[in-house]
Amino acid sequence: MRKLAIAAILSTTAIYTFANAQTTIKVEKITIKEKQKKEEFSKKEITQEDVKITRQVDLGEILSGIYPEVNFMRKAGTANDLNVRGFSRDNINVFIDGSEVHGACPNRMDPPSFHVSSPQIEKIEIKEGPFDVENPGTLAAIVNVKTKDPKEGVGGETGVTVGSFSYRTGYFWGNVGSKFIKVLVGASNQYSKPYESGEGKKVTEYAVYTTPAGQTAGRYKPQYINEKVFNIDRVWSKVILTPTDKVEFKLSYAFENARNILYPALRMDALYDRTNRLNADFDIKDLGLKISAYQNKIKHDMRDTFRTTSGTAAYSMMTYAESSMTGFKVVKSFGLGWMDVDVGADYYLRNWKANNIQAANTPNPNRNPGMIPDVDIKNVGLFVKGVRDIQNWTISTGLRFDSTKSEADKNAISGNNNILITKGLLNSFSKTDSYPSGYILAKYKIDKRNNLYIGFGHSVRVPDPIERYIALSGQAPWYGNPSLKPTKNNEIDVGAESYPIDNLGLRANLFYSDLTDFIYLRQYQGICLSGTGNCTYTTYQNIDAKIYGGDLSLFYGFNEKLSAEASLAYQRGKKDSGVYKDSDLTEIPPLKSRVALKYDDGAFYGLIEGIYQARQSKVDSDLKEIETSPYFIMNLKVGYTYANRLFFGLGVDNVFDRLYYNYLSYVRDPFRGISVSGNPVKIPEPGRFIYANLSYKF
Repeated sequence: MRKLAIAAILSTTAIYTFANAQTTIKVEKITIKEKQKKEEFSKKEITQEDVKITRQVDLGEILSGIYPEVNFMRKAGTANDLNVRGFSRDNINVFIDGSEVHGACPNRMDPPSFHVSSPQIEKIEIKEGPFDVENPGTLAAIVNVKTKDPKEGVGGETGVTVGSFSYRTGYFWGNVGSKFIKVLVGASNQYSKPYESGEGKKVTEYAVYTTPAGQTAGRYKPQYINEKVFNIDRVWSKVILTPTDKVEFKLSYAFENARNILYPALRMDALYDRTNRLNADFDIKDLGLKISAYQNKIKHDMRDTFRTTSGTAAYSMMTYAESSMTGFKVVKSFGLGWMDVDVGADYYLRNWKANNIQAANTPNPNRNPGMIPDVDIKNVGLFVKGVRDIQNWTISTGLRFDSTKSEADKNAISGNNNILITKGLLNSFSKTDSYPSGYILAKYKIDKRNNLYIGFGHSVRVPDPIERYIALSGQAPWYGNPSLKPTKNNEIDVGAESYPIDNLGLRANLFYSDLTDFIYLRQYQGICLSGTGNCTYTTYQNIDAKIYGGDLSLFYGFNEKLSAEASLAYQRGKKDSGVYKDSDLTEIPPLKSRVALKYDDGAFYGLIEGIYQARQSKVDSDLKEIETSPYFIMNLKVGYTYANRLFFGLGVDNVFDRLYYNYLSYVRDPFRGISVSGNPVKIPEPGRFIYANLSYKF
């Protein structure tokens, strides 16, 4: 009962609302509007000003700190992977300026949300559920990061954040523009040494693994325990041409060079991760025609150079990977008199390849060329969507059809990996999937202050290159399943928004997701590929499953300056079929809640917030997922804005320096560190983190 009481008291999601328009610091949930043209009803949005008041380390941390239904996976001091309502990895779509981004690392050291810096962000949109037909493969949610556009005149911003554990980030961006042409350029650097947990240990000290050389041989070498854990340079630019009021052309480019990123939860670290992103958008407004194209390329080199497993050699394990995405989209908008309609077509080509070597510092290394065997995924899609008002109802609906071809290069698999083919574990290298998807949403407006909505969506996601074609031999073989079917989600969402009395607002949402052919890990014991001894095999299977839950948020304004917010989110995942003993799905967040009290007079603001996460007791023991204890932390923030230009902020996260762990277990990673106890290594969250933000707009 005590735990339930704490959860109820802390049921939260802080919604910061500040009144000054230019340097206003505002975080808000986008509520169900009276009339939403071309937008569905489950959308949330934060702005660059929201990001500015955080320590700006990682996008996953930032979003998780605002919305309880958003979580992240902790592997390192940065580059944390997103989880929305219990869905993660390719089950959610992450876009940057509408372009799809996929990392190169097989361990997702570089998740999509990693490939953009905080100063680039104009706003972040989160759309929950399968209610999207404009993009392929939106199984459960979309996170779209929109970067800043240049504006007319001369302006810009420079800023710095410094904090505990030698953390710092500095940036500059500026723009110059006329009505015809506008140009923006920017640059940033982000750097940190290892953070310390609530018990005073550096995060690098938690990397202690079992290895063939001994139970505790897998750790960082002494000289790297307090070495930098990331050093990231980014540059970006954007040009907008507007030859007429009705025509706009936008071109943007960004480059990212991340160096020496340490991942204590894994057995290797990234020597570098280099990203090139190019976007082009053409908008002919009087024709209602939009054309966009994009290309991004990522090169990723990870090794155990900094670990004792490398000995005196350069490395004993190494994976080099490259990924790329190329795509375009055409959308035509028009009115039928009784309905606003969008029709469109899109295409993308996703390529992914990786080579691996293990025991490189021994006379007989285990070479795995074609670990990801140069896989192409080609998709062609057509879609139509529309919205119409009928008295008190707003009806939104969409339909999409996709044809997707997945193809791997069999000849890329060689060396020791050939045994996966000769043993028949990889027996097919090409597959085409064709499928429809769609949704219908209805909102009923009771009056100006209250409304209800309900929606049904059907979405589909094809298996990614790893799930069908990964080829990794050795003592712990990891191989794909070419026979996997696409995952299908049939989901119902219901919700309400109400303002029962002055200054009080509430919003509630429930969802039930029925998953057919859900792609899920399978681990089993068998005779090693060499024919002697037993090995643990990891592959993928289709299962039927369900994920369900909801979120609730409340806001109350005591007066124009003082307000309080609270929210909570809970989700549960269950298996309905497949080879398993435990029916719980892995990596499903427990109940999480947050409360906040905020003061804001337009220049000065102060915030105190508490975050509570319940015990993660619903874990998948089949995949050796272990329970995580509950925790409660408190954060403080104060700030002052002078003349709408100069901003200074000071924050303390985890005020009481608690030792606590994020709930996720990362069992899906092929190079996850295994502790002496035989469980996957988990690393704690940062202890007390003090930081200061300073920025100036000109």
